Amino acid sequence: MTQNIDLNYLDKSTWETFKFEEIAHKVSKTVKPDEALVDIYIGLEHIDTNDIHIRRKGVPADVKGGKLRCYPGDIIFGKRRAYQRKAAIVDFHGICSAHAFVFRANSEVIDPKLFPFFLHSDQFMHRMVDISVGGLSPTINWGDLKQQEFLLPPKDHQAQLAELLWAMDEVVERENEVLKHFNILKKSKQKKLLLPEISDKWESIKLHQGFDKITKKNKENLSDNVLTISASQGLINQEEYFKRQVASKNLSNYYVLETNDFAYNKSYSNGYPAGAIKVLNKYKIGLVSPLYICFRSKLNEHYNSYYEYLFDYGYLNKQILSIAKEGARNHGLLNVASSDFFNLKIPKPTQEYLDRIVPILRTLDAIQGSIESKISSSKALQKSIINQVF
Repeated sequence: MTQNIDLNYLDKSTWETFKFEEIAHKVSKTVKPDEALVDIYIGLEHIDTNDIHIRRKGVPADVKGGKLRCYPGDIIFGKRRAYQRKAAIVDFHGICSAHAFVFRANSEVIDPKLFPFFLHSDQFMHRMVDISVGGLSPTINWGDLKQQEFLLPPKDHQAQLAELLWAMDEVVERENEVLKHFNILKKSKQKKLLLPEISDKWESIKLHQGFDKITKKNKENLSDNVLTISASQGLINQEEYFKRQVASKNLSNYYVLETNDFAYNKSYSNGYPAGAIKVLNKYKIGLVSPLYICFRSKLNEHYNSYYEYLFDYGYLNKQILSIAKEGARNHGLLNVASSDFFNLKIPKPTQEYLDRIVPILRTLDAIQGSIESKISSSKALQKSIINQVF
């Protein structure tokens, strides 16, 4: 049983300072993907922000060029764009992106079970951002990192702290599993509600018949609230999402969105093979890139809600991919013409049907939100503990 640790008063007078090169070793074995003799490749796109676990994997055939070998127990740390806070534990034999460091804890200085949490502390992550060099894609140099000094607790305290943090991680993982199973059930229920057997009898309309294209631009400087589309968070303030400003200073060419307006981001991503369509519901007004296709419903609130669910479910994916031009996947963008997009076909349910199913869909959202709130609270507590320690 772990002894109680009073995190409100950690006596750091006996703690010691170590250079990072004393805390961890950098694994630098480089191999070619076709010579690696492993089945797993991890790019930075496979690692989630603020998550010590790797939840997606690629294969060596996906990539070319020299990659870093990694082994069970190592940590893959994203050295490019450190503000994304990517550091995750390896539990396999594989290779990873050369835009990462592979770290191996020095067990004489830090408990390997505590090491991944140390890397996710604000102290460490903020230091990594500070020492990054470069403009558009800032990167950490090992020569700078290895000299950085950090205060660590004595070894006899580290195991207790690690046990506490892993116990919190277990709570988060259990809640994630609950969310995963609920989302499977929700997806199945949504499909039955959005496209029931009677849907083949509904009227079919083209997108432009239900929506107006938004062409209004920020010429009059109506807002500086620049938005980006997040698969999980929808249309969200860019600085809040990226933790920095990505948009150009001149925002006059950006489209102006109002509450309940739709925006289509032609960039494909995990779970959104044809790009994502999201609704503005967090702000009264916002701006989006001129690369987005924006539109506003001509119909009432329940129709707006129905199409929000339908688009997010991926109803338009097959049609969008069919109109994307050859060579479409250029820089991650699908080449979808606005005129073709507004000619896509969508079902139009009866008002009576919508009045019945929209409240059910919203209830499912509320349950999902409750589970996600629990996960956020558990993660916040875990992060608080990490930052009290380090």
